[in-house]
Amino acid sequence: PREKRDGFQCRAKDDQFKCGIFFEDLLGTGEIKWIGALPDAIAKTKRKNPELVNKIFPKVDGQPVQISYFRQWSDQCNADEANAKCYLLMDQIADDRLDSCKKTVGNLNGDDTIGNQLCGQAKRFLRQNGKSIADGMKDQPIAFFSSTCQGAWSPVGSSQTGNLRAEERLCCDSSWKYYKCDGGDFRDSC
Repeated sequence: PREKRDGFQCRAKDDQFKCGIFFEDLLGTGEIKWIGALPDAIAKTKRKNPELVNKIFPKVDGQPVQISYFRQWSDQCNADEANAKCYLLMDQIADDRLDSCKKTVGNLNGDDTIGNQLCGQAKRFLRQNGKSIADGMKDQPIAFFSSTCQGAWSPVGSSQTGNLRAEERLCCDSSWKYYKCDGGDFRDSC
């Protein structure tokens, strides 16, 4: 969003960590492209539809994550701590089905599938960067990253499971509508 303007790729503030969802290598340059992040999405949702905060965000100790969580530290600005906290949150959504009509940050009304929303976002990034959009896209990985105290985005992961990625890869047809990459049945609209 503000990447080009401020040069900080929407990184965490100096006393905060962020947990982000990104298209991994969407443009074929090795870069990540922003889908969304916490706590930014919490503030946005509170402004638009406050009652959804309790429904759509990952939980910490059984309660929806709050903005204050992203400034609570055992060891101030410790990247390993931020990684562990982001893993706790993002692991709760990593297996969301892309054909779900679940209310999410980018789909507050549940009007479309998560996959269709992501296909539209990927198409905009590709078009803005002069990439061909004629044939859609296949097997696009979606990955989770953390930023700690203005630091660069780093993959969220664990020593046991490796880097955390969405269970499903994103596939979009030539009309930029989601389809299941393995050819299986899926919901195409809500």
